[in-house]
Amino acid sequence: MKNRPRVLIDSFHLIQALTGIRTYTVQLLAGLEELDQSEVEYIIYPNWRKLNGTTFLRGKVNPLKKILNHVLYFLWKQVVLPTLILFKRVDLVVTLDYLLPYMKFGARSITVFHDTFYWELKGNYNPLWRTYFLKSVKAGLDGDTRIVVTTNYIGDKVKRIITDEHQLQVVYQAPKELSLSEEKPDISGLPEGAKYFLHVGIFESRKNIDVLVRAFSQLIKQEYFKDFYLVLAGGRGVGIFHDDYSKILNVIHELEIGNRVLMPGFVPDHQLGTLYKNAFAYVFPSREEGFGIPVIEAMRSEIPVIISNQGALMEVANSSALIFDMDDVDSLVKCMLQLKNEESRESWIKKGSKRAMAFSKDRFAETFHTVVKSALTQK
Repeated sequence: MKNRPRVLIDSFHLIQALTGIRTYTVQLLAGLEELDQSEVEYIIYPNWRKLNGTTFLRGKVNPLKKILNHVLYFLWKQVVLPTLILFKRVDLVVTLDYLLPYMKFGARSITVFHDTFYWELKGNYNPLWRTYFLKSVKAGLDGDTRIVVTTNYIGDKVKRIITDEHQLQVVYQAPKELSLSEEKPDISGLPEGAKYFLHVGIFESRKNIDVLVRAFSQLIKQEYFKDFYLVLAGGRGVGIFHDDYSKILNVIHELEIGNRVLMPGFVPDHQLGTLYKNAFAYVFPSREEGFGIPVIEAMRSEIPVIISNQGALMEVANSSALIFDMDDVDSLVKCMLQLKNEESRESWIKKGSKRAMAFSKDRFAETFHTVVKSALTQK
């Protein structure tokens, strides 16, 4: 006999999720497992820990694997999930990757919108996949659906671009717990004790990394910064529609600073904390973000943060980071120059550390749990 309402959380997307959505999912599910579940029974399918460890769609992926993944994704969303909802007598289904199943057999639903890239950045996606995905997302939304968004910035965009017919609630996520060490980062080409600016993120055009590279090339002409390095950590963009890696290499070659810009690729979590902790500052020049988890990771690591004047980043940083005009290289250079003043640098570190305390796994899970309970009891 079922005593508590049953909430099914879909974790299938972990087989392919990268960076932000993966962190969101893992932190949330780990947090929910630690909560008192006397009021709600959470059922998570598939096993999220096993999926999080898979390498099926990591690194260079051949076309057959990609096709297989699309087929499996469709079958999971539109066949397996509805079957689970029916036979597990689910009261509420939660998807953390936009897409709800069309058939829910009376179950209420929550889905998470991390951004609106699929709707706005048309050229970044395969047109056939994008068409299917957008239509499927729309079909999965019904009168009993609530939408969770990562920031107010994204919430406003969802209302304007996608739908204003559903209740939206903002739930701020939490960063991973990184081991912070004073040891020398294991980055090839980085001399011991060298100072460096850091960027962590996938190489996509929206990341605006070329502006950072151009600003850095100007900065090292200054005496104070002449021995600095720039570390661009992160994997290549996924597929031809996303990858901006070659463009960045060309910019570096054009500016003749190849010996000062290091691109170590994907950095695993056990090394990432050290990379943050030893950086002179973190720079996030992105043109479009849904949240910007590295902002909080960097603030936790007690280094100053510079961000572009992008809506989600400014909301998350909340006046605790230096801000530059995303289209203006000189504006970024001015922010970077401010940090040679030790008093200014320490001030930004203190502001960032205080701001980072607002983002914890426990708070993330508890806030999401509150949304779940509210959705279960809505009339």
